[in-house]
Amino acid sequence: MNTAGQKFLYKGSEAEITEHAAALIISEAYRAVNEHGRFSLALAGGKSPGSLYRQLARGVATDTFNNYGLQLPLPDAAVRKGNITCMPWEKTWLFWGDERGVPFDDKESNYRMARETLLSQVSLSENHIFRMPAEQEDENEPALGYEETMRNFFMPDNALSEKEFPTFDLIILGLGEDGHTASLFADNAKALQENKRWVIAVNEPLAKPPGKRLTLTLPVINHARNVLFFTAGNEKGKLAERIFLEKEKSVPASLVDPLNGKTFWFTHSTINPCS
Repeated sequence: MNTAGQKFLYKGSEAEITEHAAALIISEAYRAVNEHGRFSLALAGGKSPGSLYRQLARGVATDTFNNYGLQLPLPDAAVRKGNITCMPWEKTWLFWGDERGVPFDDKESNYRMARETLLSQVSLSENHIFRMPAEQEDENEPALGYEETMRNFFMPDNALSEKEFPTFDLIILGLGEDGHTASLFADNAKALQENKRWVIAVNEPLAKPPGKRLTLTLPVINHARNVLFFTAGNEKGKLAERIFLEKEKSVPASLVDPLNGKTFWFTHSTINPCS
């Protein structure tokens, strides 16, 4: 069945959606490696994906794939530790969807969060990790530099024209309570309407924390093979469902609609049913 352009919503406890989302990412990673030899993954920032990154670092029980109806990695290709199936890290390359304008070791750094929850737990070559250098004073220069890094990865032989965009195998996104995703905010029409650049610098005084950031643009996100929203909390869960049902079309996250890919929404509620 051709699922390109389709979207899926999964709700459950934090443990359930974390396991399910990790299994989906691992399944898609092996599919990508089987199809074109590598897996390109863009990570989300913020705090929400921390549990997902820790699960990816651990791997998932092999029977989890069947439980969720996912493609099981081929036995001769899968990296397994007992009954645990792990990511094909040797053939995985990591990028970031956005970064805050702080040093890489700052507590607000998206890279630092990923390093603490994922990178420090797995064996991944440094040349497979492409950090966004958003701490530089002149934010436009690192935006252009990160775009050049992406071009060298996705089009080393100039296979893409300047009007084309890269195709990530999977992009993980978060969702703000205001409906922003990556560092694309509703008050920045110029950023939302960007249709040429791959990476741009933005300055968001109303963001948490406020200040300068780098972000992938909507065309890059919408050219991905898979986009996975991972959200936590009641308000974000309600908003995610409204966006999924197309009842909310005025926030930046509602503009995420991959041209030839799939969109997965994973949400959980923090409501205690016994309270």
